[in-house]
Amino acid sequence: MENARDYIRDTYELEDLKEIADHGCSSGVCSKHIYYGDTNRFYDQYEDEIVEYIQSEYGTEFLVELFEKADASLTHYKNDVCWTFIEMIAFEAVQDHQYEYAMSYA
Repeated sequence: MENARDYIRDTYELEDLKEIADHGCSSGVCSKHIYYGDTNRFYDQYEDEIVEYIQSEYGTEFLVELFEKADASLTHYKNDVCWTFIEMIAFEAVQDHQYEYAMSYA
């Protein structure tokens, strides 16, 4: 089974990932994860990996803040967590690409 990180990197082209990294998922470029049904399904499928990744980067308090921001709506919370994860992976993918590009000319 594919992990969440690979799924996002395989789902979106580098240009889309750059747009997501620059403007976030709310910009609409995150076309496979716009609707609550899509984001909630993704969250449910990869919950452990997503939560662990966000916790390792931002801490548990960040997830609590997202839940509070969602006004305790599980649907909105899952959407926000999903978008946060996708934005993090997009940023990571762009950094990896820039590093690989720089190394190819070193």
